[in-house]
Amino acid sequence: MKPIVKVEGLSVIYNLGKTNEAVAISEVTLDVYPHEYVIIYGPSGCGKSTLLYCLTGLEVPTRGKVLIANNDISQMTPEELVNIRRLWTGIIFQAYNLIPTLSVLDNVTLPQTFGSISTEIKEKKAHELLKQFGIDHLSNKYPNQLSGGQQQRVAIARALTYYPPILIADEPTGNLDSASAEVVMNLLAELNEKRGKTIILVTHNAFHLRYAHRIFYMKDGKIVRVVRNPEKKSATPTNEEERISSEIEALARLYPHLSQVQLQAKALSQYLLTNLTELEIERIEAIVAKRVSGKINRSQFETALNLPFSEGGAGLYVQKAREFASKVEEILAKSEFIQEEVPSVRPLSGLDIKVQEARRYLLEGYDGSLKREEEINRLDHFIRLRMESKINKRQFTRFLDMPFKKGGVGLNRRTARNFTRDLELVLIKYK
Repeated sequence: MKPIVKVEGLSVIYNLGKTNEAVAISEVTLDVYPHEYVIIYGPSGCGKSTLLYCLTGLEVPTRGKVLIANNDISQMTPEELVNIRRLWTGIIFQAYNLIPTLSVLDNVTLPQTFGSISTEIKEKKAHELLKQFGIDHLSNKYPNQLSGGQQQRVAIARALTYYPPILIADEPTGNLDSASAEVVMNLLAELNEKRGKTIILVTHNAFHLRYAHRIFYMKDGKIVRVVRNPEKKSATPTNEEERISSEIEALARLYPHLSQVQLQAKALSQYLLTNLTELEIERIEAIVAKRVSGKINRSQFETALNLPFSEGGAGLYVQKAREFASKVEEILAKSEFIQEEVPSVRPLSGLDIKVQEARRYLLEGYDGSLKREEEINRLDHFIRLRMESKINKRQFTRFLDMPFKKGGVGLNRRTARNFTRDLELVLIKYK
């Protein structure tokens, strides 16, 4: 099964290239499969909503890709994004975003206004949706005449106007009381279970996690773990690493006093061993814990598994010990149990530093902002060429003004001229 939503190495950095850069999300990678219900969970300010806005095309990522049904929306024009949103995604906001001067019926038909659909057909579809959600009798009311829960149901009906396969919800119960929130959450669950909608929901409410097939936990702009809900039938392929992660979650509830390393060792041992006594499993768990924590290496791990039980080992046959050790190493390699070394970064040259300083100087006086990392890299490239006298002032201006798709930076002509003027002042300093 191929994912319907795929995110690859996604980062969003505000004030990119300036001294006050702020990282909202960093190197996020995830897949969402058809008919799956996933929740992006974490505290306020962890980057949940920013990630969601990238999925809808409302936020331009600094780097990385967002693919909806294999279409890379991060590279699309505004016109192309309109079609993707119309055909593939329905968006539900926390604040409802209903038009107060329009009736409930008109709010639901609004997305179809720009399509070649007759008024009769639009209203028929709207009435059908409102009836499904038990609020068709409110079709002539205005938003301020409705409760919060009713307004959110209207917003969900509006999001389904084009019957998109994906529903994206940003804290949809954030403004609701507990009773109304439960109604909305049950409605979303029904859309997933009975109508096969793929649900991607952002929340910081732990009570909502029970609805999801998988939960993506976010912290400080990163996804720190993915947990599969054991109480819901999986809608996605399961690999060994995810199975181990789910096992650890279950064990954590049973053994709250155990450390993370001990939980990992117990999960690995229970997953790989059968027909052994409790004492034998305990011995193997202790050896696995040493390997997980890095206290012994691969060779020592295999030796300890093979060592006789009376001498402190696990007493496994050589072949069994080797197979077991190989399986553990394979799982560890797929997970984050062992910290990998970070490759060394090439030190910046004197010219690199000058280019960065010049770029920051130009951007500090710029009211706009460059969104993509490629734009910053392109700007740095042309600054470098100008500093090395490989292009002249006029060429520098032309490259900054040239559209990005044609090899330029994509700034407007006025900004390009201002940048050229300011860079020439910087060059005097460096000469």
